[in-house]
Amino acid sequence: MMYRITVVDSSNYDIRHYSSMPVFSECGFEIVSHTCEPEKALHEAAAQECDMLLCINRPDAVFAVELLKRSARAGINIPTIVISRVNAAGDMRECFLHGAVDYLTEPTLEEDIRSALMRAAKAIGKKLMVTEYSKAMNQVMSKLEITKENESFIDKLRELLIKTHGCAITVEAAADFFGYNADYFGRYFKAKIGMPFSEFYKGLTMSYAKLLLESGHYKVNEVSDMLGFASADYFTRVFKKITGELPSQYKK
Repeated sequence: MMYRITVVDSSNYDIRHYSSMPVFSECGFEIVSHTCEPEKALHEAAAQECDMLLCINRPDAVFAVELLKRSARAGINIPTIVISRVNAAGDMRECFLHGAVDYLTEPTLEEDIRSALMRAAKAIGKKLMVTEYSKAMNQVMSKLEITKENESFIDKLRELLIKTHGCAITVEAAADFFGYNADYFGRYFKAKIGMPFSEFYKGLTMSYAKLLLESGHYKVNEVSDMLGFASADYFTRVFKKITGELPSQYKK
């Protein structure tokens, strides 16, 4: 699945020029939309109709800084690359201060665009991982039965999962977070949640793996590496044992 780009530009020339450049598809991107209205671009970003903005600054329409400011005010976290037809150091500085992934000046070389796109892809990947992890966490947490006796424990468990995103959690690390030794924590967790911690955490990991695979942006071996498995074969065995299906069945 390709990452989708919305081009923000007051002219139609550059959309034709950049759409013809093979570097975009080579880096896993496609231009899907074009608008001269920053608000429309931000609407598409908020609606998740695009994964990145490519803003073309022209002498008569230098609005990249304003676009980035509006994006921040609206809480829209989307990677933005700026290509400027004017070499303005002050504008470049403002764009970077407000979160631009890169700022290129024309004429732009394909290698410069490639470097910028790879940085954007990395930013999109991080954003996607956080989003899918949050979804997976909410999925598994919603299945837990909350009572007066375990409510505070579940709240602290959610805090642990948020804090440790991107890191594999061992029973020992979880026990330390709760302030218990590993043996006591194991018994306490099962009494509060109804299953061993290892079973609960494997369920979270597999839910996260499903969402990453369903996104269409990652191969099975990439998801395996991201989740810290020793090999893709081992990940596949664990995935099938827990879900009853192969990871490839979730891969778009």
